[in-house]
Amino acid sequence: MKNLKLLRNLSMRQLRVFLSAARHASFSKAAAELSLTAPAVSMQIKELESDLDIELFARVGRRVELTTAGEYFLVYAKRVAANLRDAEVMLSKLRGNDGGLLKIGLVSTAKYFLPQLLARFKQEHFGLQIKLEVRNRDQMVALLRDGDIDLAVMGRTPADMDTRIEAFAAHPHAFIACPDHPLAREQGIAPAVLNQLELISREPGSGTRAIMERFLKDRGLAPRVSMEMPSNESIKQAVMANLGISFVSLHTVGLELTHGKLAVLDIDETPIARAWHVVALNRGNPSPAAEAFRYFVLEHGAKMLDDMHPNLRAN
Repeated sequence: MKNLKLLRNLSMRQLRVFLSAARHASFSKAAAELSLTAPAVSMQIKELESDLDIELFARVGRRVELTTAGEYFLVYAKRVAANLRDAEVMLSKLRGNDGGLLKIGLVSTAKYFLPQLLARFKQEHFGLQIKLEVRNRDQMVALLRDGDIDLAVMGRTPADMDTRIEAFAAHPHAFIACPDHPLAREQGIAPAVLNQLELISREPGSGTRAIMERFLKDRGLAPRVSMEMPSNESIKQAVMANLGISFVSLHTVGLELTHGKLAVLDIDETPIARAWHVVALNRGNPSPAAEAFRYFVLEHGAKMLDDMHPNLRAN
C-alpha cells in the first residue's frame, strides 16, 4: 500500500521527463527536447526516484542507463502516456473540431519535400498544431514503436512492428559526383568501378546507407568509405568539393542537379527504385488529424514530388 501512495505523487511533468531521459539515455538530450536545463531534468528524476523510493537510472559517465526497476517502470509509463493520448483523441472527436496536435516523424531525406506538402495540408486544417520529429531511419522506428509520433514518412519501413504501411510515391536513389569528376561524363559505368573510388556515406542507422550497403553486398563490392556524415547537406557540400562520390536519394539533390552543381553517375543498375511510405501503428483509435494527413499524403504526395522533380520523371 505504501508504494501505491507514493505513485499518487507522480506528476505528468515527471512522467514526460522520465520517458525522454529513458529514450535518449541522457539527461542533457532530454533537457534539449523538453526545453529545460540539464539540472532541472536531473532534479525531476531525483524527486521521482525519491517518491518511488528506488533508483530508476544508473549514472555511467556522461550517460545514464535504466536500472532493472527503471526498465519495469518504463513499461507502465508508456502505457500511461498511450492512454492519455487516446483520451486526447477521443475528447477531440467529442469536441467535433479540427484542432489538436499532430505529431509527424520524418526521416531526414523527407524534409526536402514534406514542408511543401504540410503547407497545403495546413490550408485545409488551419487550427491544427503540427510537431515534426526529424531523425534517421532507426531513430524514427523507435519513435514510432514508443507511440511518440502519430505517423512517419519514410522509405525503408520496419519489419517487426504491427504497422499500417502505404506507399505513396517513387523514391529513386543513385550515386552522385562533382560535375568535374572523371566519371561524370561517362555512360554505362560498371558497378565494379566503385571499388576504385572513395565513398562519402550517411551514418549507420540511415535508410539511405542501408540501401547502398545492400546494393554493394549483392554485387560483391566493397569500396572504401572515406567519410561518414549525419546529414544530406554535409554530404552534398563534400561531393561538390570533389572529396569523393556518394549515394543519395535523388529527392535531396534536385536543386543541385538543376543548376549543374552535382551530377548523377550513369552506373549500371541505377537509379535504384524504392518507394516513399506513410507508416502508422495499427491501433484502434487514430486521431482525426492523423487520418486526415494520411489520406492527404496518399492523394497528393506523388504529384507534388513529380512537380518538384520534373527532371526525374524519366527515371
